[in-house]
Amino acid sequence: MYGSIIQESTEINTVNKQEFLEYLDWVLRPCKALMELVPDDKLDYAPAEGMFTLGQLLHHLALSPGFYARGFGTGDWGVRSLREIFLRNQRTEPVTGRRAIEILEESKRNVVEAIQNLTEDEFQGKEIDSPTLGRRKIWRLCIHMVEHQLNHKEQLFLYLKLLGIRVHTGTLYTGRT
Repeated sequence: MYGSIIQESTEINTVNKQEFLEYLDWVLRPCKALMELVPDDKLDYAPAEGMFTLGQLLHHLALSPGFYARGFGTGDWGVRSLREIFLRNQRTEPVTGRRAIEILEESKRNVVEAIQNLTEDEFQGKEIDSPTLGRRKIWRLCIHMVEHQLNHKEQLFLYLKLLGIRVHTGTLYTGRT
């Protein structure tokens, strides 16, 4: 599905492994701060039918980096298709903010390990199949992982706003409340 939309460029040499890991750390820091703000009594909240509950969103946000790490680290994504991912997402178990932070830390460790196990040439040039984007270079899948994380971080931010929890642009980008 997305394979036809996203074109591979041969002109872009993005970021090396270390720079990517520093960027990932910067992206994840506000996620943890937002997770800490989620009241345990609001885990069943969803702004509309068919959307993740707050507890499901926390779990999805925390697990996602580990899902990508498994995929680009081993080539085994644990799913065969985007449809299978969507069906699994509907059954995501809710977790508290504290538990989500623990899972996110483990996911981050898995990403760091998977990337450190790659050579710089593999990170930049090795292509693997993915259920979401088709065949892509590992660095592109890593960027997609961060984009996915950012999308759901923003979703969490909006849920908190809708619940009347005090968050602002600084919280979104730096984790400061």
